[in-house]
Amino acid sequence: MYFWCVVKLSIIGTGNVAFHLAKAFSQAQGVKLQFVAGRDSEKLRTFEGFTTTLDLNKELEETFYSDVILIAVSDASIAAVSQKLIESKALIVHTSGSAAIEILDQNKHCGVFYPLQSFSKEKELVYKEIPFLIEAKLQGDLMILKDLTKSLSASYFTVNSKDRAALHLAAVFSNNFTNHILTEAKQLCNDHKVSFELLKPLMLETVQKAFSIGPENSQTGPAKRKDTPTINKQLSALKSAEQKELYALLTQAIQNHYER
Repeated sequence: MYFWCVVKLSIIGTGNVAFHLAKAFSQAQGVKLQFVAGRDSEKLRTFEGFTTTLDLNKELEETFYSDVILIAVSDASIAAVSQKLIESKALIVHTSGSAAIEILDQNKHCGVFYPLQSFSKEKELVYKEIPFLIEAKLQGDLMILKDLTKSLSASYFTVNSKDRAALHLAAVFSNNFTNHILTEAKQLCNDHKVSFELLKPLMLETVQKAFSIGPENSQTGPAKRKDTPTINKQLSALKSAEQKELYALLTQAIQNHYER
């Protein structure tokens, strides 16, 4: 199942991942974006500028004539959607970081096309900077996924489901949890009427050092040096019980790490 010509592609889903991939593939060389299918007619309208849209419940069979169907829905919905595609001869691919490829076992041709990046509709993406973690059970299907990443000028890494799940978990820590901590930091700045922007150079240096010398080698601060007076002072300054709990938990975790 390998194509030397234009790959006909459809996408099922209307979320951020579906939106960005649909927009990118609509402009990609060697790919013909045929349809985007979804249940929410309001969200489907956002795709009308670059492809034809379908009602997931009524017109899904139209996607059967595609070479590749990307399922970009919540993990809980992947199996149910793939069940509707059993009659299709297309390569059925999901975009989840944590769902195993086996969730698509009912489909003859199946794979995973997971972009390791955070997607927001308001932010444009630079695909050459995004690693795609791909997986397929058949070599021909894997070649198609490699070609899809190349059409986006992105890089690909062949990663099995177990390792992809581990990377997804690491991404939750590095992106989602960090983002929440930054949200709390911004709230503290707002509460005291100081500029959140002043933290930007510090954050950029933090990330740069984490990937140059390793995060474990670049840790500083009162927790690392066991500066109890400063820790207690800062705990007292926090008004929110959740912030106090988060501060205490992370402080203890840092100290535990450097006592190993």
